[in-house]
Amino acid sequence: MKLSGLGVWNLYFLVKFALYYYGAIDFNVLANAALAAMLVINFNTMAIEKVKHIVGAIFAVVLLYKDSWLPPINRLTKQAGNVQDFSFGYFLELLERVINVDMLLALFVISICFWYTSQWVRFTTITVIGLMVVGWQGDDSQSQVANNVVNSSTITKKQYDTQAQVVTQATQSPDQKLADFYQQQSLLTSHFPSQVNGELFDIIILNICSMAVDDLDTIGISVTEMYKDFDVVFSDFNSATSYSGPAAVRLLRASCGQTSQTALFKDAPEQCYLFKNLEKLGYQNNVVMNHDGHFDGFKDLISKYGGLDSTPFDIDSMPVAQYGFDDSPIYSDGAVLNSWLDQQAKNCKPCAMYYNTTSLHDGNQLANRARMNSQQSYPIRHENLFNDIGKFIKNLEKRGRNVMLMVVPEHGAALKGDKVQFAGLREIPSPTIVSVPVAIKFIGPDVQSYSQVVIDESTSYFALSELVSKTLQTNVFGGNSSVASLLENLPKAPKVAENADTIMMYVNQRPYIQLDGGDWSAYPQGK
Repeated sequence: MKLSGLGVWNLYFLVKFALYYYGAIDFNVLANAALAAMLVINFNTMAIEKVKHIVGAIFAVVLLYKDSWLPPINRLTKQAGNVQDFSFGYFLELLERVINVDMLLALFVISICFWYTSQWVRFTTITVIGLMVVGWQGDDSQSQVANNVVNSSTITKKQYDTQAQVVTQATQSPDQKLADFYQQQSLLTSHFPSQVNGELFDIIILNICSMAVDDLDTIGISVTEMYKDFDVVFSDFNSATSYSGPAAVRLLRASCGQTSQTALFKDAPEQCYLFKNLEKLGYQNNVVMNHDGHFDGFKDLISKYGGLDSTPFDIDSMPVAQYGFDDSPIYSDGAVLNSWLDQQAKNCKPCAMYYNTTSLHDGNQLANRARMNSQQSYPIRHENLFNDIGKFIKNLEKRGRNVMLMVVPEHGAALKGDKVQFAGLREIPSPTIVSVPVAIKFIGPDVQSYSQVVIDESTSYFALSELVSKTLQTNVFGGNSSVASLLENLPKAPKVAENADTIMMYVNQRPYIQLDGGDWSAYPQGK
């Protein structure tokens, strides 16, 4: 047994160095160095040498996957049931996004250069130097994380409402900062009045899947222009997650502060449920969707964990506008909303209606149209959705009823993707996915016209609950109170987002992520 060069294995490490340099993967220095150390051992017995390369190949594949930003295998197995629902056409569409032609060409060039120069260049030396350089950079980045933690640790409680960072009172690790954030959030509870003060009004929440500020920028739409007829616009609202079920539950539990992902799927105090608070005031809760709600158990989630157990409005006879990524029908938003208004809204005074639409979800196909890439069809689907919402608003105005209308996206569509996640992948709740545009419109014959108020600071669901509570305690619909007065002392929220085993939070105005309870690392910025 003796030591030898890495041979063709150098190509493996050179490719990983290139991917790491461009931010396409992370790089576990110790694990990669251990693999290299095993591979340089040259056994005298040919059979053992073959086994070494077979074992090395297995470890190399596993290590490359672990260093990538792809979801852990155990999470993929948990999602296997959902993935099986994907249509064949959607699988092909995703495959086109995953295969990067430029990256394949670069790999080809690296391979040819390696083959051509390997006769006189000692690539093993280059690999060892590369491991040392990456290791040194890793130590430096960890020091930067520590420095960021120290620099942001002096934020006081008074600054909490205006700073988009996690508040601490002393130097803490990122894990301690996160625990501190959730502890502070646990103290927040909306206090609803015992009765509606002033004129009664309906509350309608339109929960839109897959629409972030970044998606609107991608298709050239301004948030303020899109919401030009709305009174209040939140341009940096934190959805706190990048998946539909958890986002809907967080919205329906808006009357308490933000919780961890684990706590989200446990029972919460009754005062946390927004619609239960409204029900106590005489509101009749309505659930309306433009889909069947079966995917990922969405309908059961909002019932069990969102406290909204009303029977969904029957949409089976509505016209089909799209077909989802699983080929399930997605019904016309306009038809569903206006049918509810004609059939069910007249029977409740006042109404509290929750509407969920998947019209902008990735993989959707327009009905009666040739198949299109869902990213190409996104602008069309977006235009159709907001045309339908506009017509619905006009119908609400014709009814002469007082309405507080709220448009709340669940999360973004990740139309562009980034260095970490290809377009459409939302495994990590990155800032561009969880920063969504929220808007509120007050509709009624006596509501005074106000200029649009845009709130650029980071806010989240608790602020919406507080707005509902304040509106219930004032007489905005009687024309005796201004919208601006409702926005005074509105709670702000640090941008912390979480999926299962994946957390994103800001440290010193820079996003950091933690995967599966591991180390915190800066989220790569840019494409």
